[in-house]
Amino acid sequence: MMHSESWRVGVLFSETGVTGAVETTQRAATLLAIDEINAAGGVLGRTIEPVVYDPQSTPNLYKELAVKLCDEDRVRVVFGCHMSSTRKAVLPVIEARDALLFYPTLYEGFEYSRHCIYTGAAPNQNSVQLVDFLTEHYGKRVFLVGSNYVYPYESNRTISDLFLQLGGQVLDEMYVPLNLKTEDVAKIIRHIRAVQPDVIYSTIVGDGIIPFYTAFKQAGFDAATMPIASQSTSEADVIRMRPDVAEGHITAAPFFASLDTPRARAFVSAYQQRYGLQMLPTAPAEAAYFQVYLYAAALQRAGGDGLEQLLPALYDVEYDAPQGAVKIDRTTNHTHLWPRVARVNPQGGYDIVYDPSLRVAPDPFMREYRPDLTQTFPHRVQV
Repeated sequence: MMHSESWRVGVLFSETGVTGAVETTQRAATLLAIDEINAAGGVLGRTIEPVVYDPQSTPNLYKELAVKLCDEDRVRVVFGCHMSSTRKAVLPVIEARDALLFYPTLYEGFEYSRHCIYTGAAPNQNSVQLVDFLTEHYGKRVFLVGSNYVYPYESNRTISDLFLQLGGQVLDEMYVPLNLKTEDVAKIIRHIRAVQPDVIYSTIVGDGIIPFYTAFKQAGFDAATMPIASQSTSEADVIRMRPDVAEGHITAAPFFASLDTPRARAFVSAYQQRYGLQMLPTAPAEAAYFQVYLYAAALQRAGGDGLEQLLPALYDVEYDAPQGAVKIDRTTNHTHLWPRVARVNPQGGYDIVYDPSLRVAPDPFMREYRPDLTQTFPHRVQV
């Protein structure tokens, strides 16, 4: 049974494997939040006790470890998962055991589980703003490239619809293995050279990001006129590239380490104080951080960590996250977030180039953005 002296939670982020770099930032931010909460007295006089495993970026291992967390470790709440394939591997385990998964990564949308709290951006909180920015500043002809699994296929479908709604054109679409090889990168470069898009939208994830961006630069392409726009690229990837390789490329997210607000600066400072000045928190890390605080606030209110106690309390709490105040939407289990667009500067940092300072309600099923190519939508964000 539950240890009477602590609230046990599962922490399921990869330290190794193809998405190890970005997931390490999520793990780090989760443990930072737990330590901060415990240092302030815990919740209802009890500490939060993390049970931490490394699923090695492997969907089957996520599933096995989720079973272990629920069945052996007697955990009712799990913080974890990055790729959609890993979330989909874990969710049936969580649902069958009446547990709760907090999922802190942007994803393709079009999902709901009563047993999952989605704290990363849904497409209406990043893709919409990104496409508006790209079409206004770079052009409407897009080339799509992604890793060969569920998120890239679904994200590219949404991005295609958004470009088409604005009178744009999808020139080509291709998928490459998660473990990107030299010949795969060469094939992407050949396609880009052949179609000459205004923008490349990339859903390549993990370790393949660096060789792709490097080859793009070596091919002589200019990010100032033909950028790679990628929501799966973050500070964790840019820091592993030469600044001139990353410079000029674009992403959209609710949080950047360069966000210049007192709350964001305090978070970045605490993160670097613990993990080193070379470490920058990513948007997925920021979501991993604030979701622990949302859990703690709900737990304080509910008095117990069972699903029937926690869920109603979660819908009633709000937290002043580094990106801005966040709250969970009771109809979708997704989070109200603050969309922003940023471009990599010559020093390898993100300059925020679009920040409407508006909190956007989640619309994971894109109800306001249904593909209807005969008209533009009245709800579109204007850049």
